[in-house]
Amino acid sequence: PPLLPKNKAGRTSCGGISMENLTTFLARADTGMLLVETMTTQSSWRSQAKQLLRSFSDSYPDTPSRRSFDIGDGYLIHYIIEMSVVYMTIAEKSYPKGLAFQFLEDVHQRFTTDHGRAIPTYDRPYAAQQVFDMTLDKIRRQYFDPTSPENVKKMEQDIHAIHNIMVSNIQEVLKRGEKLEKMSTLSQDLMHESKRFERSAKYMNFQVWLRQMGFYIGGGLFIVLVLYWRFFR
Repeated sequence: PPLLPKNKAGRTSCGGISMENLTTFLARADTGMLLVETMTTQSSWRSQAKQLLRSFSDSYPDTPSRRSFDIGDGYLIHYIIEMSVVYMTIAEKSYPKGLAFQFLEDVHQRFTTDHGRAIPTYDRPYAAQQVFDMTLDKIRRQYFDPTSPENVKKMEQDIHAIHNIMVSNIQEVLKRGEKLEKMSTLSQDLMHESKRFERSAKYMNFQVWLRQMGFYIGGGLFIVLVLYWRFFR
């Protein structure tokens, strides 16, 4: 088969549209565990997506419900969080942001309709990959070309007021996540030290009590032995 042309970043393209557009991840918001993902040749994207998902799980449920992140090289990560599931996609900056969020909304609606009841039972990575992979691919293909009449109509409706969604730098967010992780680790260490100190204090108090009561305990044992010797021998 003929080779597809490549864009400036060296990624395969078709009709001027990058084949990497709308690389998509679904994950549990509370744990960051991936449930579904589309294939990508960009390993760094998968790494950054997983880092973001971990940072979301650390701050959930206080994580903003929708946002965009600049990951460099001309690409953005867009995500929404609905019913404890993160729907995340990666698209070129030139891809209409409003359309990217409508794509995520459609994925959310279909996933919830088909598998909403099963979401709480997903306890292993990629638990929904097999049952949702083909459906996700079909939805993705519908949104692949932003210039199609259907997608142009969706953008004109602009039902989600997307331009108000904040675009952040991914490195700043990941650094904040690292700080939160360090604070969490420090908090756990302090908790362990506190419990160890509490155990030590209880042991020391018990030793003090033994020393204070030792005379009485010894005297009591002596009397018991004398009585035993006298009456039971």
